[in-house]
Amino acid sequence: MSDTVLGQVAARAAATPGALAAVDPRQSLTYADLAARAAAVAAHLRERGVRPGDAVAVALPRSAGYAAAILGVWQAGAVFVPVDLTLPPERVRYQLDRAGAAFRLETMPPAIEGGRLEPGEARPERCAYVMFTSGSTGRPKAVQVSHASLSHCVAAVARLLRPGPHDRYAANQTFAFDIALLELFLPLTHGGATLVTSEALQADAPALAAWLEAGGVTVVHATPTAWRWLLPHLTPGRSALQAVCGGEIMTAGLAAGLAARAGRVWNFYGPTEVTVWCTAHEVTPGERDPLPVGRPLPGYRVELLDAAGDPVPPGQEGEIHVGGPGVALGYGGDPELTAERFIDHPTLGRLYRTGDMGRLRPDGLLHFAGRRDRQVQLGGHRVELGEIECVAQEHPGVELAAAHVDDGTLVLFAQGSATGRALRRHLAARLPAAMIPARIEVRAHLPLTPTRKIDRVALLASRDG
Repeated sequence: MSDTVLGQVAARAAATPGALAAVDPRQSLTYADLAARAAAVAAHLRERGVRPGDAVAVALPRSAGYAAAILGVWQAGAVFVPVDLTLPPERVRYQLDRAGAAFRLETMPPAIEGGRLEPGEARPERCAYVMFTSGSTGRPKAVQVSHASLSHCVAAVARLLRPGPHDRYAANQTFAFDIALLELFLPLTHGGATLVTSEALQADAPALAAWLEAGGVTVVHATPTAWRWLLPHLTPGRSALQAVCGGEIMTAGLAAGLAARAGRVWNFYGPTEVTVWCTAHEVTPGERDPLPVGRPLPGYRVELLDAAGDPVPPGQEGEIHVGGPGVALGYGGDPELTAERFIDHPTLGRLYRTGDMGRLRPDGLLHFAGRRDRQVQLGGHRVELGEIECVAQEHPGVELAAAHVDDGTLVLFAQGSATGRALRRHLAARLPAAMIPARIEVRAHLPLTPTRKIDRVALLASRDG
């Protein structure tokens, strides 16, 4: 097997050129179609002076051909940089400058009839893509990920999800979110197909669910926020469906809802800097909160270290550090931050410091204990904001929740039908007094990011405004 995703998709295209590869609401592409379009992109970039190692910004609308655009960038030996067309122009300019984008691909060139996918200059050690973090705590960081890391992640997740030629993966994330790369290339490296949703479908939960089910979807990745939006519209009892959850804390209540509509339910964990995911847990019926995020994926290592960099005893909390071939190259244009977060541990080797806290349960499963910067001290008590949110979302009248400390006051924002009084009673029955918010605001809607997580920056800005 090739050691790059491009090489693996090329092998599939050569073996089954007529098989279905990518679908959107307007068109269907075979593997041969994908190869012809990717070859055209590669030729187009070379003609315009793009050289191996150059960063290419892809600013294309959502379509089945987007996968071909990425493959074409790689075939030219270049680095894929996604452009989120919904972002303000100033933010896009900042990202492209930080990524060092040499060229911007805004239209797809005509396909080259008989064009083939070739591994070309897409070598394992070279950068495959630059993905930007959300920037909720500052300027977005340009995470550089190698072809080897992407290939390893795809293979590791494939060990669990077992993709095959008959699988249909939903590609519903923004292409500026690293999960999208698994949605596109996990099926394509194994002979399956990817169902690329349109912008219109992304805004219409009933239509999205109907389109995916009509297309025979077998795997859907989504954040808990997105799952809560889509869940009511999915057909119960679809045993062939695998529901993958990640990016935020998953509750047992959400897992139970998914289990009624899917044959397998997964809780994944992983920062962008370790190539999408690094741990996984298959949720079984009857599990209670807090749900574990599982064990390391094949090849990954997870270490829990204290502030001095020493391993913590089993059962105690420590900062999650991740090692293995999925760890990114670093942050583009920021060597100081790279040195701070990608460390060379004297005994454990190269590790990424996630800033997340965790502990190992007695059964060896990893429990995610929230962000280090979201554990606050109030009145002499340590308060974990993520735990408050998790418990709030267990209330049947709460869809989303976001906790925040405002000038020493604990505040909870909630979306749903619950009243503030009912929600306070619910929290008081389950949490210590120090973790009960002084103020609870229930709103019709909480703002979301393009990746369908709660947009905390916008939420606080709306409060301030």
